[in-house]
Amino acid sequence: MLPQLVKKKAQDRQFPCLWQTVIFRNYGFVSVDKIAKTLGCDEKTVETEAARLGLAEVEYDKKWEESGYQTIIRHNWYLLNYPQLMTLLGYSEAKLDFILKEEDFLFVKLGFEKPECAEIRYAPLTDEQIKETENIAAKVKKYWRKPEVKPFDFFPKTGFSDIQKVDPEQQKEGLRLVHGYISPCGDAFMVDSDTYLTDELLKAYQAQGINGIWMHGLLSSLSYYPFKPSLSEGFEARRAEIKRVIEKCKKYGIKLFLYFNEPRCLPTVDFGKYAYLKGDTENLDSSLCFSHKETREYLYTAMKDLLVDLGELGGIMTITMSENLTHCQSRIHSGRKTLCPVCKEVPAWKFASQVNNVIMKAIRDSGTQTQLLANLWSWSPQMGFTEADLRAGIENLDREIGVLCVSEFDLLFKKGGVDVRLIDYSISNPGPSEYTKLGFSIAREYGHKVYAKIQACNSWECSCVPYLPVFDLVKQHLDNLSAVGVNDYMLSWTLGGYPAPNLGLVAAHKAGKSLDQWYGEYYGENAEIVHKGVKKICEGFVNYPFAIEPLYNSPKTLGPANLWSREREYNTSTMTCYAFDDFESWLNPYPYEIYVSLFEKLLEDWGEGIEILKTAKPTPKTDELLLMAEAAYIHLEADWLQTRYSYLKRDWSANEAEIKEIVARAKASTEKLIGLVYKDARVGFEAANHYFYNDRNLIEKILNLDNL
Repeated sequence: MLPQLVKKKAQDRQFPCLWQTVIFRNYGFVSVDKIAKTLGCDEKTVETEAARLGLAEVEYDKKWEESGYQTIIRHNWYLLNYPQLMTLLGYSEAKLDFILKEEDFLFVKLGFEKPECAEIRYAPLTDEQIKETENIAAKVKKYWRKPEVKPFDFFPKTGFSDIQKVDPEQQKEGLRLVHGYISPCGDAFMVDSDTYLTDELLKAYQAQGINGIWMHGLLSSLSYYPFKPSLSEGFEARRAEIKRVIEKCKKYGIKLFLYFNEPRCLPTVDFGKYAYLKGDTENLDSSLCFSHKETREYLYTAMKDLLVDLGELGGIMTITMSENLTHCQSRIHSGRKTLCPVCKEVPAWKFASQVNNVIMKAIRDSGTQTQLLANLWSWSPQMGFTEADLRAGIENLDREIGVLCVSEFDLLFKKGGVDVRLIDYSISNPGPSEYTKLGFSIAREYGHKVYAKIQACNSWECSCVPYLPVFDLVKQHLDNLSAVGVNDYMLSWTLGGYPAPNLGLVAAHKAGKSLDQWYGEYYGENAEIVHKGVKKICEGFVNYPFAIEPLYNSPKTLGPANLWSREREYNTSTMTCYAFDDFESWLNPYPYEIYVSLFEKLLEDWGEGIEILKTAKPTPKTDELLLMAEAAYIHLEADWLQTRYSYLKRDWSANEAEIKEIVARAKASTEKLIGLVYKDARVGFEAANHYFYNDRNLIEKILNLDNL
């Protein structure tokens, strides 16, 4: 079922009519016939009004509907009601519901709920509105231009000629696993893999020593699902596509891993004759009770059948304590107790290990060589696990299961005098944590092979660029892991899978090369100056005010694309999406003054590093490095600017002069980012979110700032 409707404050309007906002945000990204149908007018009217807004030269690019639909949904979530949104997208309610739930839980990023929106219909403009629109169009024409590189053109036409190649003999041992840079995160295997796993990309991964690629799997769509058979319609076609991916990767010495979070819940209303299997309930969904033999048999049978059919699947990676409702104790880290009467006394570690053991038995009985990695994300005190639970969970895992630990998870540190406990991934705070080292130790004690999950290229600290120029911090993390005997890595979540210099650095580390050697080999005569600039950027980045709230709720993800309001909004910031103006929700645990001062230190050093990089001899490598450094700086600066603006506007009259300075600086940054977006299609993109923004959002932000 679609997220419930709630009353929310509407975003400030930048155009005389709301239907103009619909056209401005969607023209060129959605076909004209769908926009016309949404607004209740003809196609000629849409084209005429788009031209009146300054968009006459914009051409329709169907890639946005095919591969950027999350961006379209995000841009219209606060604008259109459900019927009009589905008309614009050309989706049924079932398709929209699937995307919201299965595209890396998009509904969470949108805020769990849908704002109520009045129906928007086209109506002719008044003379006054026409004049106002002419003024807007003049600004739009000032900023809009045909991009040097089109959106979605992520890879160089000539191939990755500048990539750092490694000696394959030095890379034979160990696992280096990434998520494909543009691999889909929803119904992945109903998409032609040639569109996201090209031979050039796989060749580049091979050249950098990458030997594993992981993708999302949903068991009910890959094997027969007895509890609601309609969910498994088309599973044979999906399996056929997986086999194509396996064979394609095999040519380059790369294995495919499927990421599973099972057994997944069902809408409570769909249990029907299986009501006796209903376990824990959350919102409108219920888990399949894992205490029931029938649930465990389903998981075993579906996995075994899939594995036998696929034959050469390289591996499975599981997660058993996550955002999704799976076994009856999978959501204790949300501070809640299971509602399943059968499982209320079962410890979470028991089910977490049992799920993995059932899958391991299916692997063994399938006769395949598939690896199984149990990702211990959330097996921690913060999420309801004690050290005794961690030990019991690992002790009860089948010995053939590899143990994958998030290196930085539960890392303790101080920033600005504030004590912080790290959740999730970080580059600014290299691991491993003491708790992760304990996990490695216990796993080895019971005979398990161990793996570290890190982010080598980028992280949620700044996910708008394919890689962050913080090589020294990445190398420090790798050295720290080597010191505890861990040299097998999962190198990226959905973000960070671009074949960037950072991955070449991992390969160099694997080959025993020093940081100076790597700089020398990759940047040649520019090595010294590049290292000096990057070192300064790293000095700044360690000041990033890390905590789970700033990481996910602060403005730096959409960055300059966040619209600012004149009056207080009272809307709550959402994960890697809308920041609004509730700065209180993204500061925690930092006081405002400390949060702002940490960002000032970060930006000062990062900016100085950029100036040093500008003195390097221009080459394709140094030009790209500078672009990434500048784009990341703009996003980090946007966090600082919006935090200050949101704080100061609580008393506009007392802070008007400072607010004007902030607005002016925000406009200058937005203008610069538009130029970078037109120059490099990778800016603003991440696989699980598609484009966080496009040029149209940034131009709308300039209109927004001018209005302020």
